Amino acid sequence: MRYFLTILTLCFAMLGTSFADTVTDLRPVINEAAAANGVDPVLVEAIIRYESAHATSHAAVKKNNLAGIMGRRGQRRYESKEDCVRDLARILGEYKAKGRVTVAQIGRIYCTSGDPWARSVSANMNSIRNGKWGALEANEQSDKKEG
Repeated sequence: MRYFLTILTLCFAMLGTSFADTVTDLRPVINEAAAANGVDPVLVEAIIRYESAHATSHAAVKKNNLAGIMGRRGQRRYESKEDCVRDLARILGEYKAKGRVTVAQIGRIYCTSGDPWARSVSANMNSIRNGKWGALEANEQSDKKEG
């Protein structure tokens, strides 16, 4: 099975075909929600990529919960992935209003693992800015320069 998947992957690579990336496809919504809440869209995307295993986790698929956002009865369920993106940006905006702006500060209240979470999210932010999942839009790059 492993060899079959390797061969299949190579065939797609030779054809120049790539698999769609759900998170990258959500960038317009990420940018809109981040701007509305005064937060970095790269941070929003990095959290989504980490918390949902790039939108492939059970919660992402079954509950549209891309960010591991918890409710009273466990992980929250969203009508759409876009609703989850907006909720994450809202939560991050609330953190920012309380002075929690660094990834480490956010990690201390966002999740129980704290430092490992912050390191992983920071690594994702670097990967996003370096174009691992495609080039950022011009407005995202200008946000990077200003922020």
